[in-house]
Amino acid sequence: MLFRILAINLFVFAYGVTVLGNVRDLPLDEAIQVALKQNKNVQIARLAVIKADAQSQEAVGNALPTLTLAANYNRNILAPVFFIPNFTNPSAGVAPVRFALNNDYNVTASISQVLFNSAVFTGIGAANIYSEAARAQFRSVVAEVVTETKKRYYGALAASEFTDISQSTLDNAQQNFDNISKLFAEGLVAEFDKIRAQVTVENVRPTVTDAKSGYANAVSALMQYLDLDFSDTIRPVLTGISDPEAVPSEDSGFKAAMRANYELRTLELQKEVLDRVIDVRRSEYYPTLSLNGRWSNQGQSDTYTNWVAASTAVVGIGFTFNIFNGLRVMAKVEQAQADYETVRQQYELLKNGIRLQVRTIINKMKSALDRIQAQQSTIEQAQRGYDISRIRYTEGTGSLLEINDAEVALARARVNRLSALLDYYSTRSDYDRTIGEVSDRYMNMVEP
Repeated sequence: MLFRILAINLFVFAYGVTVLGNVRDLPLDEAIQVALKQNKNVQIARLAVIKADAQSQEAVGNALPTLTLAANYNRNILAPVFFIPNFTNPSAGVAPVRFALNNDYNVTASISQVLFNSAVFTGIGAANIYSEAARAQFRSVVAEVVTETKKRYYGALAASEFTDISQSTLDNAQQNFDNISKLFAEGLVAEFDKIRAQVTVENVRPTVTDAKSGYANAVSALMQYLDLDFSDTIRPVLTGISDPEAVPSEDSGFKAAMRANYELRTLELQKEVLDRVIDVRRSEYYPTLSLNGRWSNQGQSDTYTNWVAASTAVVGIGFTFNIFNGLRVMAKVEQAQADYETVRQQYELLKNGIRLQVRTIINKMKSALDRIQAQQSTIEQAQRGYDISRIRYTEGTGSLLEINDAEVALARARVNRLSALLDYYSTRSDYDRTIGEVSDRYMNMVEP
């Protein structure tokens, strides 16, 4: 019963399914790479970066010269006319006079260059920061995917180890039953001991089945997150997983999180963007000064030959100033200020919450590391106790109850250490994400 409860509580994922097919080893690093390439949130964040970069280029383009070329051709089916007085016969009133030939064309080239527009130049800076903010958000998404992949991977590894523990417990119970059966055949032990030993074997056997099912479910959950084909299956391996490290101090963790936390950095840049947006909105109060130029060539002909053409050219400076537009600019500024204040409050709220988050994570890591170290010696002692109980029983100085108790103690010690290892590595993944220490190699792997 103990193993059944632990298996359900620690390792069985409700949405998992048993998978069949070819089995291949999948190291943690490869699993992370697959997750980053397949994850839809990463792809969406990547597209957001591409869009932000394009918007930054668009903002720069507003400050560059604008050059346009236009041309048109007309065939006059009925040429336009003017009505003028009939000077040769004033009593006849006015007479229509044709003033266009059958064919005419017009070619115009114009250029415009902004000399001063506060909104344009402020917008360039805002767009650049927005592009950085999109990248920070992208890195935050990547860090989340890396962390979640690690935690699911560690869960699958723990489920595999729990299967080994359950199988080892069953093997011990089976071996104990075989020894007692031999002793019973020789008349050295009572039939009751043989029955108890057989019952123990049968009680442990379902635990192995549950453990294998839990492992299959954990692998399925990992494969689902990696968006892998369920026609085959994978086997997590310990390659690339380091030994537990010393837990850092709370102060150093908090300083690192303040400096490099992905969510905090994203909000910080969003705050800067909205601060620039306020300046952009205010810029509509200021005038716009621009340099304009235009060249034009036009001509007419009745027969596509003997064109009569002429060119014109003009340069000038344009000046516009908003005197009153219904207080719309003031309303836009107030909206931008409200947006900025909202993000600023979110930033402060997150910053205040990070210290508690770091403290909680470090305390969990310390607890897990202490349990790992303690359970290692406990396992050694429990194994020795189990060996002694079997020897004592064989020599007739011990009881079957001692063997059963020692066996349960050994299994519990191994499961407790396994649980501590799972807690440590999962919490360590959360810590790395919190302080912004997810490897840049993963970031560069999918960054635009």
